[in-house]
Amino acid sequence: MYTLNNVDIDTFRAISSEDFYSKVVGLDKNHVYFGNIAIPDLDPNKFYIIGNGYYSDGTNTYYCSPVSEKNKDLSIISELFQITINVFSKNKKPLIYIYPYKKVETDKKLRAVKNMFSFATDGKKVYYNGEILENADLNTLKSVDGYTEYFVDKENVYYKTRLLPIKNSGELKIVSTKQGNKVLYDEANGYVFIEDYSFDREKAPYKVLGNGGNHLYDLFFIAKDGIYFYNTQKKKQERIGDNIFSGNIEELTPNIFTDDKNIYYFDTYDVWFKGKNTGHILTSKNTIIYYLDKKDNWEKVSDISDETIVGTIWKKGNDYYYFDEFYMKNTIYQIADKETLDYLLNANNINHDNMVNLVENKKLIVVNGEEKIRATTELNGVYRFVIKYSKIFLFILIAIGGIFRLYKKNK
Repeated sequence: MYTLNNVDIDTFRAISSEDFYSKVVGLDKNHVYFGNIAIPDLDPNKFYIIGNGYYSDGTNTYYCSPVSEKNKDLSIISELFQITINVFSKNKKPLIYIYPYKKVETDKKLRAVKNMFSFATDGKKVYYNGEILENADLNTLKSVDGYTEYFVDKENVYYKTRLLPIKNSGELKIVSTKQGNKVLYDEANGYVFIEDYSFDREKAPYKVLGNGGNHLYDLFFIAKDGIYFYNTQKKKQERIGDNIFSGNIEELTPNIFTDDKNIYYFDTYDVWFKGKNTGHILTSKNTIIYYLDKKDNWEKVSDISDETIVGTIWKKGNDYYYFDEFYMKNTIYQIADKETLDYLLNANNINHDNMVNLVENKKLIVVNGEEKIRATTELNGVYRFVIKYSKIFLFILIAIGGIFRLYKKNK
């Protein structure tokens, strides 16, 4: 919650509207407010709601997002400094989160686009978040998946309002790990986009591995000349090795796949640094492809579900294995005995605690394959710097707070 400065209390009111977007908008006799920011060129006496987050006074038109986001103008160190000053001095609270807004450069009257979040049109031009989508066809415009900010019309492809350098193939989809970046993947041409960043299209087609997987930090993309991933710290495509796979690649689960000869699986590994005074600091995240076995003679036995599928049971010879898709630290476990196999096949309520108990009692035994290829993301230097010297920062901030209290006491 933030303070509105210089507001006229007697005339201030929040917008009385059932519109989801307008919950962050208010006005008094002098100003319209987006969050706690006064907009100088919107006349509160002529103000009206267009819809989908758009507002006007008949002369000027704005878009204001109903969803707050981190204030990009506030650095980590500045944020810590301002928070401390606020705690001790009761000064204005730093704007750590804001409701982004933008003036729409138009002299035409806009209308909200039905069932299209944050879209508006003047009849010819189409706006998203207050910016123009160049050459967009409103009649065929839609989100690729209904959730992300990748859009298509009959011909063009967009990330937010940025026109991407491909045409709509009709076979675009969103792929990601369970909690990773949302990636635009063109199944027709094998193109890959992360936001408006394009993988090298001359190396396409890429085949995506790990979509929906929970035992990997990063999707892998297989091309003829090598294996790639998107390094989230470097913000670019990175080659991590030769294409080691033979023939056709098929997924058994989102975490496990085969080529013409072998079975491979994903798993993750974190690298931690233990400082003298800082405790453990995460320095890198690693996604690894392991070789499991030759693919011959493996047979799927059953899915294991707890309302949704949490894993599968597989058999080779007389041995049974659990391939995890949800609960566990590792990807593949050997099932130790028939009692455990029967439990997994027949239990009505399998949960994380049950599975952990099986591991601790050596009823499920971790399978360790042979590492073949690794994607490493070194964590951001600013993050590591702040964590490493957090105690020093805390001491400095407490000292600043003490100085402010002494100043106020003697004032």
